[in-house]
Amino acid sequence: MAGGSDTGARESDIADLALRGFPRILPPEAAIAAHVRSQLNQHARLGRAEQDAISLRQRQLLLTHARQNSPFWQSRLPATELERHPEQWQALPILRRPALQAAGGTVRAYDPAQSKVDISTARTSGSTGQPVAVERLSQVYRPIYQAVSDLEKRWHGIDPRDTRAVIRDLPDGEHRQNSIDQTAGRVLVRNSVNHGHDALLQWLRDKAPQQLITLPSMVRRLARLAIAEGGGPRLAQVMTLGESLGPDDRRLCAEAFGARVVDRYSCEELGWLALQCPKHDHMHLLSSLVHMDIVDGRGRPCGVGQPGEVLLTGLQGYAMPLIRYAIGDVAEWGAPCDCGINLPVIRRILGRRRNFLRMPDGSERLARLAGDRWHVFPQVQEFRLVQYSDGIIEAFLRCSVPLDAAERQRATVFLQEVLGHPFDIRITETAEIDWGGRQKREEFVRVDRPWAGPPAG
Repeated sequence: MAGGSDTGARESDIADLALRGFPRILPPEAAIAAHVRSQLNQHARLGRAEQDAISLRQRQLLLTHARQNSPFWQSRLPATELERHPEQWQALPILRRPALQAAGGTVRAYDPAQSKVDISTARTSGSTGQPVAVERLSQVYRPIYQAVSDLEKRWHGIDPRDTRAVIRDLPDGEHRQNSIDQTAGRVLVRNSVNHGHDALLQWLRDKAPQQLITLPSMVRRLARLAIAEGGGPRLAQVMTLGESLGPDDRRLCAEAFGARVVDRYSCEELGWLALQCPKHDHMHLLSSLVHMDIVDGRGRPCGVGQPGEVLLTGLQGYAMPLIRYAIGDVAEWGAPCDCGINLPVIRRILGRRRNFLRMPDGSERLARLAGDRWHVFPQVQEFRLVQYSDGIIEAFLRCSVPLDAAERQRATVFLQEVLGHPFDIRITETAEIDWGGRQKREEFVRVDRPWAGPPAG
């Protein structure tokens, strides 16, 4: 019979032909994300003056929206005319995490009882003891997330059909990449907590992915293990996120996996912030999506090469505006780049402020405690240092065999030399180190409480 089910093409087959043909017909969500990606790519190649003008207009729109619709910002923001007086931006108050927590739902710039908008909520891990929840418009966030993901692939020549291995604190599993082009490869996920390093490295060998996505601390451990075993599986790229990445990490990845590291900068509250340059190791700020201030201790803008506190403003934060939000990071600007991308350069992201050692004179200095330094103590398998508010530093060490009195004294002197001051060091050997979270591993952290004394028993 004409038109019978045995002879007609299925709707899914026709849709697949439309995706592979010319012109390609994308599904609505993919078409929106592709359009956003095109705009982001065009913006990245505009001159800086034009980029700055766009940012200024977007910030003015956000300020006006926040002041009109958010009870919190109504009481906090003065009337501003940024396009006539750009200097007014620096006079706006800094939003710190305790204030954001205390404000609760008053930060919203919409009425949940009246609005039928699709809202997603991002929650921070609370590794500082101050978790926050930020609401965002899904119809805005989803296409932007997908657009930036695909933009990163294009910058770095990453084939979306490749297989990606993900080692994070996520359930084991397998799915397809979410790609605008609908040609996505497999994503293989392995939980970083439930599997040992030996098993994870063997899993990579067995699966033979082209890319690995994980935290820098995990890459570091897997690379060292692979080198010790004579080499690891060959990878096209190692993609890192969530922690500070150092030059040693890049060297280890090249030696262990033959791979270049592709880093990115993001946060739970605002999503994508910056992507690594396709030519160099520094970052390009996604200034069409987020405005970043880097300020000194008095709140004044820092110049190129001057480390300072990071303040973020999400330019599409219409549901719950975050304006000059102190995320807790320290970074520094870099000089303009020669790669053809005119976005602002972030030369270095030095890490969280809580990862900075407080010196006796009150100044702060990044604590550099690369694990390679510990080769003089082969029995030390893991370490974590905690500096308390009274200046005492407790060194938690997980050792294969206990340290004797002479080795403990030698470890104390070693740490004092590495940290550059004769701090009061207390050595605590432990069977398991409390990292303060399931995933991220901060080898040095500063806390706002005095040392409580040696553990009982």
